[in-house]
Amino acid sequence: MTIRTFDPTRDYPAIVAIYNANFPGFQESENEFRFGDDYREEKHHFARIIAEDDSGVVVGYGQSAHDSHSFHPTQFQVDIFVAPAQQAKGYGKALFDQVIADLEPLQPTALRTHTVEGTERALRFLTDRGFTEEMSYAESWLDVNTFDASRFAGAEERVLSQGIRLTTLRELDDTNPEVLQRFYEFTQVIQADIPSPEPFTPLPYEVWAKRFDHSGYLPQANFLALDRETLVGLSTLWGRDADDHLQTGATGIARSHRRRGIALALKLRALAFAKERGAPIIRTDNEVNNEGMLLINRALGFVRQPGWVGFVK
Repeated sequence: MTIRTFDPTRDYPAIVAIYNANFPGFQESENEFRFGDDYREEKHHFARIIAEDDSGVVVGYGQSAHDSHSFHPTQFQVDIFVAPAQQAKGYGKALFDQVIADLEPLQPTALRTHTVEGTERALRFLTDRGFTEEMSYAESWLDVNTFDASRFAGAEERVLSQGIRLTTLRELDDTNPEVLQRFYEFTQVIQADIPSPEPFTPLPYEVWAKRFDHSGYLPQANFLALDRETLVGLSTLWGRDADDHLQTGATGIARSHRRRGIALALKLRALAFAKERGAPIIRTDNEVNNEGMLLINRALGFVRQPGWVGFVK
């Protein structure tokens, strides 16, 4: 076995293939991997190592990083992935030990990681190393073709009758710096209310704005609610490279405007967009105790899938 530093000029195809083989329901593309690596502040820690077998084939990788959305200088996300056919041969242990050794100069106080429900070998690997379950995320999918919008007749009208305007980032002009600044500020407010193990850290505008370079960015699918000129709600959809599904980015309503039907109206707009686009599935994920959002999704017809389980050490 050889463990070496990740080489971004040649290793992306191998690590994407390993990730996708481990999580067949959560396929990612090379473009999406590259975007995820770049969507962070340069001052934050990020490191990745590669394991090769004795013939030079990449069989696994490990990585560690600060969480840019919940930054703490001594808390890190760590991940180990080994090709399924090469598991239980010591590669995972070697990668984990090296990732931890490389982190030691930074004096870590907490490590976090995650895996998909039902992956027994991964769960055992983590618990054997002292990780305990911390926070879980329910993955849900909606079949767009079978969705019956008539069940929600009048939902949008009830919101509009309150003086709320429903629009999109494209309609507001996603090339206007002032519009983007307002949108940025509101997304940070919404993000702060999304359940997380640690307090939210706002992203600098220049990092947040990298989202517009994402291959799945759809300004016409960033649905917004305004009370006069004030943003009070959003629900976003993203395209996916790996399939023709749509991924929910975030849905959130300003605290002053909750329980007025705005989230449902925005989700209905998103569903209408998905149907017009011909997307077969909309995906979403929610922290399992986020009952308000889960209730809306269940009412719309989202069906629970195996979700992500978070661990901490």
